[in-house]
Amino acid sequence: MSNQYPYEKLLQISRVQEFWNEHSAWSQATFGTDAERGPVGALKHLEKEAREAQAKPTDLEEYADCLFLSFDAARRAGLTLDTLLDQAFAKLEKNKLRRWVRPADPDQPIEHERGFHD
Repeated sequence: MSNQYPYEKLLQISRVQEFWNEHSAWSQATFGTDAERGPVGALKHLEKEAREAQAKPTDLEEYADCLFLSFDAARRAGLTLDTLLDQAFAKLEKNKLRRWVRPADPDQPIEHERGFHD
């Protein structure tokens, strides 16, 4: 690996990969292998956990649950951590080009303007 990242950044990247690997092993041992279960169950569970996070937005465990299930669904869909992060960075660049409409209510989602950089 080149020196493009400072040491602290490399440690963070390593930590994310370590979490991905550890979570994968636990999830497959507990809930079934990726060959046995696809991503849909994890995505349905993610919906439930996202609603719980909305009800308790200061509860850090709810955010952790959402991360667990996002990673689980992505892996069960055949993605690696690198593929998921590559897609996330690509989507971020796309989102930077979009126009975003802010609703008056701060608790409502901010959506992008349809038809502009879709």
